[in-house]
Amino acid sequence: MEQEKKDIVGQRTKVIIMLEFLRTIIQSIQPFLVPTCFVLAWGLFILITWSIVAALRDTVKQAKQMHQIPCADCIFFTGDYHLKCPVQPTIALSEAAINCPDYRSCHPNSSL
Repeated sequence: MEQEKKDIVGQRTKVIIMLEFLRTIIQSIQPFLVPTCFVLAWGLFILITWSIVAALRDTVKQAKQMHQIPCADCIFFTGDYHLKCPVQPTIALSEAAINCPDYRSCHPNSSL
């Protein structure tokens, strides 16, 4: 019984010593925590902002590229999803159709 009490007191003493040690470590690194967290938070914010801006830039670039495809205004464009263009079916409505040699405008007075 007395041995168990000594063991319990010894364990409590070890826990108290460990907690004091942790307290000392935390107090010693505390001056560095605020600047480190500040820099990390702003770094994360800048990375997220950079990613959003890059995604928007790429989306606008892709949209401009897609709007150069002339198929919808071509006289040969059928609008049927089985055969979009009887003249150039392999490149219809793709980026390869941007400089299609067979393009003829539906609107003869307009030019691309």
